[in-house]
Amino acid sequence: MNEKLEKGKSLSEAGVTDPAQVIRIVAGRMLDTRPREPVRLRPYLQQPIRQKSSFGPYEGDFAACWPDAKQGSAAYAAARFYASRDQDVMLTAGGVRKLWLNHELLLSCPEEIERPVAREGAGPDDSIRIPVRMRKGWNELLLTSVQDLAGWGFKLTIAFPRYPGMWAKDYLFATRPTFPQKELQGEEGFAYIGPFDPGAQSLSEASLLDRLEFANLPEADGVDESACEAVWQPVVSAQPPSGLTDLCELYGEAAACAYALTCYDAGKAGLLLSLRWTGAVVVWIGGREVYRSIDGGVQAIPIPPGTAEGQVLVKCVRTAADWSLGAEVIDTCTGRRAEILPMLDTGRGDGAHWLHIGPFGDREPDPDPLLLLDQCFAVEKEIRFDRPYPSGEPGRSVYWRLSAPGTLVRPYRDGFFFGQWFYAIQVGLYGLLKAAETIGEAELRQYALDSTSALGQYHDYALWDAKEYGVPSLLPRAERLEELDPCGAAGVMLLECYERTRDPVLPPVIGRLADTVMKVVPRMEDGTFYRIETLWADDFFMSCPFLIRMGRFTGEERYYTEVIRQAGGFHSRLWMPDKRLYAHIYFPSQGVNSGVPWGRGNGWVMLALTEILLYLPEEHPERELMLAMLRNLAAGIAAYQADSGLWHQVLDERDSYEETSCTAMFVAAIARGIRLGWLDAALLASVRRGWEGLLSACLDSEGNVYGVCLGSGCSMEAAYYEDIPTYINDDHGTGIVLLAASEMLQLAEWSIPGVHEHGGVNHETV
Repeated sequence: MNEKLEKGKSLSEAGVTDPAQVIRIVAGRMLDTRPREPVRLRPYLQQPIRQKSSFGPYEGDFAACWPDAKQGSAAYAAARFYASRDQDVMLTAGGVRKLWLNHELLLSCPEEIERPVAREGAGPDDSIRIPVRMRKGWNELLLTSVQDLAGWGFKLTIAFPRYPGMWAKDYLFATRPTFPQKELQGEEGFAYIGPFDPGAQSLSEASLLDRLEFANLPEADGVDESACEAVWQPVVSAQPPSGLTDLCELYGEAAACAYALTCYDAGKAGLLLSLRWTGAVVVWIGGREVYRSIDGGVQAIPIPPGTAEGQVLVKCVRTAADWSLGAEVIDTCTGRRAEILPMLDTGRGDGAHWLHIGPFGDREPDPDPLLLLDQCFAVEKEIRFDRPYPSGEPGRSVYWRLSAPGTLVRPYRDGFFFGQWFYAIQVGLYGLLKAAETIGEAELRQYALDSTSALGQYHDYALWDAKEYGVPSLLPRAERLEELDPCGAAGVMLLECYERTRDPVLPPVIGRLADTVMKVVPRMEDGTFYRIETLWADDFFMSCPFLIRMGRFTGEERYYTEVIRQAGGFHSRLWMPDKRLYAHIYFPSQGVNSGVPWGRGNGWVMLALTEILLYLPEEHPERELMLAMLRNLAAGIAAYQADSGLWHQVLDERDSYEETSCTAMFVAAIARGIRLGWLDAALLASVRRGWEGLLSACLDSEGNVYGVCLGSGCSMEAAYYEDIPTYINDDHGTGIVLLAASEMLQLAEWSIPGVHEHGGVNHETV
């Protein structure tokens, strides 16, 4: 954190001043560090070590695993964590006696020190924070917990250092625990082993880890020799010798209809589908029905090469107590299995050749198998993995799984930016989209649209997944919409995306966000949005740019009325007329604002005002009020500009650091205001100086963005904001820099020979 741009490496020193070239360099770096990340299906085992909330710690309750273990017994947990780059993190561990990461013993608590006894239902309160550096690639973690009077288990959080209590999933960094066992690698979870009785210290932790193929971890005091018989859990169930999958075991005795799916190389000749089953079946190859039987049996079906989809779908219907399926695609030239599941990320080998889904239909005691065989469920019409399928029973949906008992399948998207749901990411995408369209860069534009479309594509699945598992495998911030942060910026980008793509999955998601903002977000007595204990300037941006677009999208006047109400409510509480700036926070219980004009807080307000003016109808009676608010704020902002052209983290504190994101916000908003005739051309000098300051002090020749304040909390004290670190390429800044470049480019093209007049204000040619 607090990285500094080296002298001689700025964009201006490299001779780059053209906004279009700046966009290409900064956006190129943005996408290099935030590449597209596909959704991958991975097997998932329900297990005792898991999260209870989306950003909370992983918790392991060993006392529940082994309730009869002796006092002083030990257990171990191990996991692998992937990092896309070298990254400093904060590791918080509770209930842990020893902990290793990548060969290094990071924590060792003396055995004679007992943990304080936790309250009923509470976790261990002995948590220790350890700053560590994760290496690019795989990182291996081992910990041990010992049963004492306080309980037996652990809590573990890996977080970006600024936010130690929030598991890193999207903003700035993302990682998740995966099993270390070879056949389970890539799957979410911790391996665990125990219980080990207290006593002799003859077996080293390294000997336990040998079975996980963790390399070169240090020798350490161990546990009783009896540990030799212990086995790391979970253990993958072996495939039945018969090769048949017991569908009653998978779906229950009341189930009667299910499907199995695999894929193959459609261009390959000599493939054969070998089937054994009990019950009734229908088989589709390449989307075409090729076989049907109401009796159990054995069948070999040649697979013709060149079939379009390269998929085999088998429908299985129970006709008696026994209900099973065995299926293989065989390469007759080699005698080997030829199934491929390109969407599935797994190391399970023969246990992962087919995906299964079910049960379908009403779960009746004696269903009619012929009716079920003829009934067309959604999976027959389209194979997809971005949403659950309706089962045919009201209120119940189903998703894919493997044949192994207890082994489900869930979609995951790695990475911390593309396809993620977080307000700073959506603000970044908005800047990228506008910049890409300004210079006509189709690839950059498509990246922004695809990243946004992914929110709609997986929205319904994420909500279903959260209900099934407690914590969703993707889009965790979409689960509970109760405040503005996850609504406003996402809503803006979803509307921008829909306007360009007409993607039919987006309007229902947009509607959910609008309903949340209008009906769920807390309000003060006059209807102004707030956070119960505080009201933030940020929330003017997190609400009004979305709502003003909803007015245009729906044609409903109520959205325009709401925007005007919010403008009045925020202004009356946060405006400081003596400074002509906005305070960051209002405290309802005290009836006062903080008096601290945080730079980005004012940037949020100023940018939001220009967004409102873009879409508020020209004839609206309150449009002049919005213009007056923008002009007053612009005059105040200009008065606090530093000699460098930048603005300070706390605008009226010259000793606070000069900050990039607020500078870019002011440049973007003022340039837009001048271009569209809302602001006086006298501000041209200010906006030019701000742009030059960004090029000389904030952007390097590789497109990195420096000096961006990390996500902030709130305070009555200016010193709090002055102490917030900056972070290179923080998502609060990169997209806004791109938006500023876009507006500067459009401002440069805004030119009419001679005098250009708007309402008596002279605008010089740029």
